[in-house]
Amino acid sequence: MNLALIGRIFSLLACILMVLIGYLKHKKTILWAQNLQFILFSISYACLGGIAAVVGNMVSLLRNLICLKWNLTLPLQIFFIAFQGVFTFITTENRWIDWLPFMAATFITITLSSRKDIVIKLGCIGSILCFGTYDFFLKNWPVFAFDCFSMITSLIGVYRITNDKKEKEEVI
Repeated sequence: MNLALIGRIFSLLACILMVLIGYLKHKKTILWAQNLQFILFSISYACLGGIAAVVGNMVSLLRNLICLKWNLTLPLQIFFIAFQGVFTFITTENRWIDWLPFMAATFITITLSSRKDIVIKLGCIGSILCFGTYDFFLKNWPVFAFDCFSMITSLIGVYRITNDKKEKEEVI
C-alpha cells in the first residue's frame, strides 16, 4: 500500500468524524471527538506531506487534553498560540498556506475559554474555513468536500444551540 492511499483512508475516517462533530453542541463532547479527529488527521497529513497540519493538530490535541482537565486561562491560550506559531515557523516553509492550520487552531484556542457553546461552535467554523482553504490548495479534494459538509453540519449545530436557547427562554 502506498503512503498516499494510507493517508486518504485516515482522511476519510477523520472526515466522517469531523462532519459528526458539527452536530455536537457541548464543549466536552466536542473536545473528545476532536481529539480523535486530530490523531486521525495527523496520520493522514503526515502521509500526504502536510507537515503544517500535523504540527497544528498535535498542538491542538495537547491543548484539548489540558482544556478537558483545567480551564483554558489567558496565559495558557497565549502559550498554545505562541508555541504553535514558533513550531509552525520552525517546521514549515513559511508560505502563507503553512499558516492556515495555525490560524485554525488559534480560532479554537481563543474561543475555548468561553462557557458559551455557541462561541466555541463559531471558533470551530473559523477553523473549518482555514482548513477548507488549506485542503483546497493541497488539492486534497475528498477532505475539502468533507470540510464543506462539516461547515453545513456546524451551521446546523449553531442553529440547534440558538434554537434550544430560544425554547428555554419561552418556557421561562
